Amino acid sequence: MLSRVGGHTLETISKRLRLDKRGVSNVIVAMLSLVLVVIISANVIIWSSQMSHYDWEKTQEKIEIVSAQTGRNGALFIINNKGSLTAHVVSLWVIDSTQHKRYDVDIFINSGENSTYTRMDINLPSEDFLIKMITERGNMAILSQS
Repeated sequence: MLSRVGGHTLETISKRLRLDKRGVSNVIVAMLSLVLVVIISANVIIWSSQMSHYDWEKTQEKIEIVSAQTGRNGALFIINNKGSLTAHVVSLWVIDSTQHKRYDVDIFINSGENSTYTRMDINLPSEDFLIKMITERGNMAILSQS
């Protein structure tokens, strides 16, 4: 025998709940919306923290071109890493009044160290020129030679 609740048997209440679908779609929409908001918020927070870490790394990287001179084996560059992170130099520019030449380089300089880099295919101009070195993080070191 089924017990009575408020004048109705549990069987009739159970049937009514199975047949009455009002309000279920609103609950489903609300739950899916909540899941979507949580996923989007989490992605924004993760992206933001990654960008702030990248910006922090960029500010910690400080390179300096100590000298650039022509030697027996081509152009000789001395680079100093004054930052707290290892710097990866990826590009070198030689700029004078008549030309702007870019050279691909692959130099890793540990924190606090000097590095000597020689390129046989670079002839430094005899007049005023500018040397630019660009790191993987986008920082730049500039040396002006007269």
